[in-house]
Amino acid sequence: MVFPVVGGNESKGYEISNSLRFNDGDSARLSITPSSEGNRKTHTFSTWVKRSNLTGGKQHLFGVYIDNNNHSLIRFDSGENLDIRNNLSANAYQLDTTAVFRDPSAWYHIVMATDTTQSTASDRIKLYINGVQVTLSGSYPLQNNDTFINDDVEHTLGEVSNDSEQFDGYMTETHLVDGSALAPTSFGEFDDNGVWVPIKYTGTYGTNGFFLEFKQTGTSQNSSGIGADT
Repeated sequence: MVFPVVGGNESKGYEISNSLRFNDGDSARLSITPSSEGNRKTHTFSTWVKRSNLTGGKQHLFGVYIDNNNHSLIRFDSGENLDIRNNLSANAYQLDTTAVFRDPSAWYHIVMATDTTQSTASDRIKLYINGVQVTLSGSYPLQNNDTFINDDVEHTLGEVSNDSEQFDGYMTETHLVDGSALAPTSFGEFDDNGVWVPIKYTGTYGTNGFFLEFKQTGTSQNSSGIGADT
């Protein structure tokens, strides 16, 4: 998979040449456990995904799942909408998109920006699809409450830790930025034809942030593995 290189005044040109195929029949996932706690109130998750098998079930993209009472995650729900949820002590919230994402030929750029320090509830979580903020319905987090993201527990991509909710499709250009709630323009832009395309992210990542390009071929998370943090 190759995104078009953007030229002219739009950008200096940026090409993505690799993606990772998650096959739900293989229980495929990537996981990492941070060695220390980062900023659990403020962070950004950004990735490009292309769905393959619309199973009619839940498909996990990213987050932390310990059990039904302790989790923070973003996933495609059984209605093919996106579902953001957190369950941690008194900080339980759930937000869903009214839009659905059923096109297996389309690449979707998903940015989830979280900042629970904001005084306005609807500013505490913002979700963008292909550069445009989408409407969320449901309950927002309480001000200054923590999530599990950036806690020193296992974080997963593609499957929750109890061997369920497998994602089926492609994922590429995946970022976690610890300590900043960023706009989608940090990761993409509209080209001359009005198409949302990726740009190179030039910011910092904080304590537990990562960037996955899926350049390597090995199955480990070290520098030669498919899950290498580049």
